[in-house]
Amino acid sequence: MRNEGKVQDLNLNRILGKYPSSPIKGPTLLVSAGVHGNEPSGVLALKRVFKKLEQEKPQFKGQIIGVSGNLEALKNQVRLVDRDLNRVCTPDNASKIEMGEELSFHEAKEFKELLKVIQEIEENPNSTRLFFMDLHTTSSPTVPYISVNKGEESYGFAMKFPLPVAKGIEKYIPGHFDHYLTLLGHVGFTVEAGQHEAPESVDYHEAMVIVGLVNSGLVEKSDIRDYDHYYNRLKETFGGEEGYEVVYRHHIDEGDLFKMEPGYSNFKEVKKGELLAHSNNEQVFAPMDGRIFLPLYQSQGSDGFFIVQ
Repeated sequence: MRNEGKVQDLNLNRILGKYPSSPIKGPTLLVSAGVHGNEPSGVLALKRVFKKLEQEKPQFKGQIIGVSGNLEALKNQVRLVDRDLNRVCTPDNASKIEMGEELSFHEAKEFKELLKVIQEIEENPNSTRLFFMDLHTTSSPTVPYISVNKGEESYGFAMKFPLPVAKGIEKYIPGHFDHYLTLLGHVGFTVEAGQHEAPESVDYHEAMVIVGLVNSGLVEKSDIRDYDHYYNRLKETFGGEEGYEVVYRHHIDEGDLFKMEPGYSNFKEVKKGELLAHSNNEQVFAPMDGRIFLPLYQSQGSDGFFIVQ
């Protein structure tokens, strides 16, 4: 990783950057990072992107806005404070917040601030369309990939990027930030760039944002210095098929003692009946053939693993 410091050493604000500072009529690309506070990669990547844009000053149509998700969790280097922010972004909670109801968990305050950012974009007459990317990392090693809801436009947008795409996770875990944005009619997805502390995760997040500037119509390829370097950096990471769908989720109840078997990483093939984990001292077997997705190798979380086909 470049010598760029750690997230906790930065002067973190909700708005990590805007370029240009005053929006030019066109699409808006909203890039969120740190929705989980133990995933600093996206914040560091956005710092690089905004520095590059300020130095190169490419011709823009529209605006990119970078935001911090769970500011308090980022500052304390923890996944969450009270509840997982990426599970509470629901229309019901949004309605309660907009009606002035005080919800009893910290992440409601973070969601409230994110709602303000979304509303400002939606009400800006210069913003003709809202595209979004939510930057995440995982507890286990993984190739970079995109997780997208089943919406046709979002899936089409995701397939423009040279990464594997897994769709349909919203059926199993509603309330994540990108699902909420999709429900509002906006177009985008989640990017999982690699393991939390892996230096290359920052590189992949940076590359996704750069390629996203082109794919959302904000800039032309020719206006981005070294564009092919960023695109090829992503393309070289995966050699399998590009499209997958989530077909199974293993849920973990609060208080369960869950432990994955070692050696599993995203998109690794599994066979029906294969031992995948132990939960409360009982063996957990793969219920079907497929590829494992998001195996849990950290202490916090309610999703043990998924299977995609």
